[in-house]
Amino acid sequence: MKTAFYARTGTVITIGDDIFRVIKHTLKSTNKWRGKGYLVQMRLKNLITGAIAEEVYDSEDKLEDIILKRSKAEFLYEAGGIYAFMNQESYEQIELTAEDIADARDFLTEGQIVDVQEHDGRFVGIVLPLQVKLRVAETEPGVKGNTADGRVTKDATLETGYVLKVPGFIETGDELMVNTETGEYLERAKE
Repeated sequence: MKTAFYARTGTVITIGDDIFRVIKHTLKSTNKWRGKGYLVQMRLKNLITGAIAEEVYDSEDKLEDIILKRSKAEFLYEAGGIYAFMNQESYEQIELTAEDIADARDFLTEGQIVDVQEHDGRFVGIVLPLQVKLRVAETEPGVKGNTADGRVTKDATLETGYVLKVPGFIETGDELMVNTETGEYLERAKE
């Protein structure tokens, strides 16, 4: 059991017979007359049906969390909305749909190792590393005078097609470290 306060992004919970992954967790302060409390607004993805639900809980509400079986798998390729992975222990090929992997597709590159999650023999999603290295496929040229302080930003399209804000000194071909939870630029990748 976890309280809603600790059911952060990525936590898997059960509500009735359904299994949900917390995909967004936001704390909202309430000014109760007996002290300060919090409400937790959550966006939940049903791992069986794929439906998205918005729920609000008191921060002390108890939720039933579960641990899914995980196995390491290598991302092989994407074809027609089907994402193929190879289990690193059994070498079995696993196919997941775009709905199964959700926003993770923005950060997947061939050969990347991820955790594939399973519940009752059914694959229900993947867990990416917190940071991934991705190459900039296209961005505007840097403007002379933009220094490394990063205050001037511009859009950059990564090799996966994902678009994010980067400092003005980033060029096409640069490799970047990207946070997979927030989708934000972290730094230039170190050689």
